[in-house]
Amino acid sequence: MLRYTVLRLLIFAVFLLAFIWMNVPDIWALLFAALFSMVTSLFLLRRQRQQMAEQLVERVEKQRTKRASKIASERTDEDEEDFEQDSR
Repeated sequence: MLRYTVLRLLIFAVFLLAFIWMNVPDIWALLFAALFSMVTSLFLLRRQRQQMAEQLVERVEKQRTKRASKIASERTDEDEEDFEQDSR
């Protein structure tokens, strides 16, 4: 994920420097650099973006599984306590 972010920032910086070098006013250079870097990264960083998305999906699934098992263990304990109280 860090690699993708660094590559996007690098693409933005290259476009920004190119526009500044061409004597484009600063605000327009920022705007154009953002626009061109967005479009360029959409095509050039497709593989890295896909890898990042897969890593995020794996991380979310692990968290969901962990949370579900925690909830299940808590419910089991509560159910046992309820059963003990009901049998008294």
